[in-house]
Amino acid sequence: MSKLLAPKLVNSAVLVAISAVLSIPLSIAIGAWAAFKREKVFDQASSNLLLALAALPEFVVGLVLVILFATTVLHVLPAISTVPPGSRPWNNWTALVLPTVTLIIAVAPYVARIMRVSMIEVLESDYVEMARLKGLPERTVLIRHALPNALGPVFQVIALNLAYLAGGIIIIEFVFNYSGIGGAIAEAVVNHDLPVVQALAMLIAAVYVILNLLADVATILVTPKLRTQL
Repeated sequence: MSKLLAPKLVNSAVLVAISAVLSIPLSIAIGAWAAFKREKVFDQASSNLLLALAALPEFVVGLVLVILFATTVLHVLPAISTVPPGSRPWNNWTALVLPTVTLIIAVAPYVARIMRVSMIEVLESDYVEMARLKGLPERTVLIRHALPNALGPVFQVIALNLAYLAGGIIIIEFVFNYSGIGGAIAEAVVNHDLPVVQALAMLIAAVYVILNLLADVATILVTPKLRTQL
């Protein structure tokens, strides 16, 4: 069973890792900048766009991207992201573009919105106001004082969304015919292969636990107030 699942696990892990590496910094930057430009054009436009994207199911986003970039409008990317047996996802980067963008759109709105709310709360705090009264440059106030304290709640949301990627990737893999754990679970259910279903369910549960643990540790490390209480 390990020989059967190992390639599929690698394929899914690559897709999740790329999506996480791209979506987390992007969503944090968008949320922080929207908070800094509160109630201005960028904040209003990004908030409305993120709200609309958050309301769309990931399979709808995937189908729209296929229509725009692979079939009806443009033909610049492949419509399906197949990984031939014995090959690896990084051997064909173009096939990863659409599923990766779909996962980014599925995750980034939630993280960005939480980052905006957390950043606004921190920017209105007493210690940020004191840093400004000391004459510190606004960039230093944002990066050194506001951002670390705003990241605490965001890490919890990031962990939940990454855990969602581990399970929600099943739908994306089905839409793009991507050879990963999504296809493995679907085949196992159809074939009544209980050991495979149990193994993948336990794996996804373990990912949830590990990500939440890492989020708690990261929250303590980046939040000065929590570090001083240790």
